[in-house]
Amino acid sequence: MFIFNKDIFIPDIDLWLDSRRVRDYGFISHAHADHIANHRKIICSPPTADLLKFRLKKRNFLEVPFNDAIEYKNYKLTLLPAGHILGSAQILLENSETSLLYTGDFKLSVSRTAEKYKAVHADTLIMETTFGSEKYCLPHRKDSEAYLIELCKEKLRKGLTPVVFAYQLGKGQEALKILTDAGMEVSVDHQIMKYVSIYEKYGIQFGNFRVYKPSEPANCVILLSSGFRYRRKLKTDSVYTVFLSGWGMGHHAEKRYGVDEVIPISDHADYNELFKAVEMISPKKIYCTHGSAEFVYKLRAEGFAAYKLETMHQLELDLF
Repeated sequence: MFIFNKDIFIPDIDLWLDSRRVRDYGFISHAHADHIANHRKIICSPPTADLLKFRLKKRNFLEVPFNDAIEYKNYKLTLLPAGHILGSAQILLENSETSLLYTGDFKLSVSRTAEKYKAVHADTLIMETTFGSEKYCLPHRKDSEAYLIELCKEKLRKGLTPVVFAYQLGKGQEALKILTDAGMEVSVDHQIMKYVSIYEKYGIQFGNFRVYKPSEPANCVILLSSGFRYRRKLKTDSVYTVFLSGWGMGHHAEKRYGVDEVIPISDHADYNELFKAVEMISPKKIYCTHGSAEFVYKLRAEGFAAYKLETMHQLELDLF
């Protein structure tokens, strides 16, 4: 069984899943700040361990390569690619009686910079459902990428500087790959660039880019981490600002994020992909984290035993 009280805990093996509080033993699914803590022992994939070296002062890793099952305190433990960002992992726990799969943040559509998502059967599924509402049926990824590339080229032809905002880890490197693969020169800020060497270590190559210097004319696409959206000096008539986010499907997204345009390029599974993942995993029970309760109700309507995890407090949840 597992216990949920703000964080997910597997008492049989004294293991916490993506806990934000420091624990003795913690699995970290990926290196985004909202999933990490400086646990005394961290289980993660090798790429995540490398990325965490930028974010954690003390580090004691048990690095588990993808798809390699290990014996861990009477359980079989396997990390599977989640497709969210480089190194993002699902964790599969199995014993002689049952199995549990925790997805962490995940995405089914193919990414240029993250390992391809892999689905396996599990009796119990704990899944993130950030985009678990029908309004988050995102356009096809290739179409959104093509639109971004053409938009940047068009603005450059018109004498404008395209300024693309993306999260510094994951989306930033994905945007850099999309743009440089299209033969575009990119001026990229340090917060995004500092992780590029880790991506290159794992075989991801980028095209022509350079360090962003505000004092120098760009004459190319500028790629900045999301926080730069609030810099006044970027709000001029000579630039065209774009934010990459699945939240761009919401109403008035441009006004909310303070940009000219939001393109729905996401590193999370959209509404349709969430259903597809459930079909592939074929679990007996489903516990949903993040997102609204709408997805839980839809799953129940399809005959699944589904529950929203955030509504439970200090409950022991039977896996069987």
